[in-house]
Amino acid sequence: MAAISRVRAGVALPGLVFAGACVARAGATFGARGVSPADWAVTVALLGVPVATGYLLRLRAPGTPVGTALSWVGAAPAAVFAVEDWGETVTAPHPWPGAEILYMLKLGAWVWNLAGFAALCLVFPDGLLPGRGWRIAAAGAVVAGVGLNLTMSFVQPADEVDPHLQERFVLVVPRPAAFTLAGVAFAGVLAALVVCVSAVVVRYRRGGAVVREQLRWLMLGAGAVPVLLAAGWAAEMLGAPLGVAYLGFLVAMVAAVPGAIAVAVLRHDLFDVDRLLGATLAWLLTSLLSAATFAVLVYGTAVLAGAGTRAGLTGAAFATAICLPPTHRVLHGLAGRLVDRERTVVHARVGEFVRRVRDGEAEPEEAEELMRSVLGDPGLRLLVRLPSGASGAYVDLAGDPAEVPAGAARVPLTAGGAEAGVIVLGAASARGLRRAREVASQARLPIEVSRLRLELRTALEETRSSRARLALAAAAERERLARDLHDGAQQQIIAVGMRLRSAQRALDPAQPVHRDLEAAVDALAGTVADLRRLAHGVRPGRLEDGLPAALRALVAGCPVPVRIEVADVAASEAVATTAYFVVAEAVANTLKHARASAIRVVVGPHGGGLRVEVSDDGAGGARPAFGLTSVRDRVASIGGELTVHSPAGAGTTIRATFRCAS
Repeated sequence: MAAISRVRAGVALPGLVFAGACVARAGATFGARGVSPADWAVTVALLGVPVATGYLLRLRAPGTPVGTALSWVGAAPAAVFAVEDWGETVTAPHPWPGAEILYMLKLGAWVWNLAGFAALCLVFPDGLLPGRGWRIAAAGAVVAGVGLNLTMSFVQPADEVDPHLQERFVLVVPRPAAFTLAGVAFAGVLAALVVCVSAVVVRYRRGGAVVREQLRWLMLGAGAVPVLLAAGWAAEMLGAPLGVAYLGFLVAMVAAVPGAIAVAVLRHDLFDVDRLLGATLAWLLTSLLSAATFAVLVYGTAVLAGAGTRAGLTGAAFATAICLPPTHRVLHGLAGRLVDRERTVVHARVGEFVRRVRDGEAEPEEAEELMRSVLGDPGLRLLVRLPSGASGAYVDLAGDPAEVPAGAARVPLTAGGAEAGVIVLGAASARGLRRAREVASQARLPIEVSRLRLELRTALEETRSSRARLALAAAAERERLARDLHDGAQQQIIAVGMRLRSAQRALDPAQPVHRDLEAAVDALAGTVADLRRLAHGVRPGRLEDGLPAALRALVAGCPVPVRIEVADVAASEAVATTAYFVVAEAVANTLKHARASAIRVVVGPHGGGLRVEVSDDGAGGARPAFGLTSVRDRVASIGGELTVHSPAGAGTTIRATFRCAS
């Protein structure tokens, strides 16, 4: 009830003024002046739109005075029409009461047609700007309107006094003085209008995103008002009837402005106002420029070929039509950059990013951070669906699984008719969704490249993991085989040899059987040695005591001095075995090819993994094919990397790094 009371209080005065004006015009319709019922109905219908819209706005948004100001957009012109009709009865046989005064006031009453527009500029969208200066500006606008009305009504040039004016109320002055006073009054009104419009500019510069979008709706609806008002002044000076001269101005005031204001207050993000505003400005400029071009061509043709030449008119129309499409494209781009600079900047930044990705100067995975920046949404997330992924599963650009929150605003991404991902907005709004769709469309290339690169990385990680699992399985199998050889066949052969040796001792050494048993025992010993070498090749037995001890034992009998630095690092069976073979192969290659005088072996932690480095001071110039291919494959099978640095004459360094030691 309190809200309804505030609404009634806010629209009471403009509502009463509008109702009184309608009644006055109704009296003129059936009374002395003879206004047609059609004129009365049109006036009520048109001017009732902003009054009704203002009432609804006060009901839906009682905290803002915009509804009251909008009601004056319809009520003020209605009052002006009523004053004009009432004053015109002075010429009738039975004038209405006070017709003489209203006849004088009507000469300048037209200025109040701007009252609602000026009030909207001052209070839209959330009330008068803070500060005493703006309160003074509002009062000054009223004073300027009163001053112009009184000047136009009661100051008359001496040679053009209207006979229907009451001379006792008229200040008759010389023509120069009358023009001077009228000019000062006009200047005051124009200055007041400039101040009112400047309030919109100040509010736009200070306001946030929502306020700016609401103000763009006001600009869209009210932008044509000053232009049409100026056109009405010009038409009136040329002799056009007032109803015809100011028809466009009134339609803009009572239809375009209320509609734009209602959308701005209630649903400011319903449509893309920036595009509408840019397109409207572009078409307006195109129309004006085309009209000017046509007029210039017609005038030039008339000068050259004579007035009224049909060929000249046709040529002018044809030339104007040819120039129209390119002119509109250029003006549309200029209007877009002027009105919607934010979209222009966003498109420029995204376009530059796409170019840098295409030229290899930026990583496509930076697309998410770019979108957050250009859209002003730090909570935005770019999720993709991998081509080989499970249906409905999303991952972020780091490859981690991600879920789309229920009810979150999203922009789906498609590729080849299938969903490729989704943009999840942190701040949901219709404007944000529109901008996100535009950015996603423009940044499709880096998004798709990111998705495919993520798929490739996932496939490579899976390949590395599978190779590592195979390597671990092979290492475990080698360990089992070495153990089986040692504990199984080797021990059995040794036991057989011991039995043969025992039987040999019971025989006479001179007997041939003794010599045969000796040969059999020697053959079994050779077989045991071969099995030991085989087991050592499958898995170095020295690793039983740990990697440091195994490496020191490996280089213990090296003919070239070896400086070894081995940290006590816990390593898995696969990593320890591979590191051992890297050192063994590198030392062997150095002894065979490098003619080195010293070798250095360093084994230590590297990040969360292990690093093995073997360097010498030999001849250098080693090529990857120098017995290192199998070692490289072995290192790669457990996710490691082998590099060889061997400049000619500067020694060789072989480095193997393993991502994980355990």
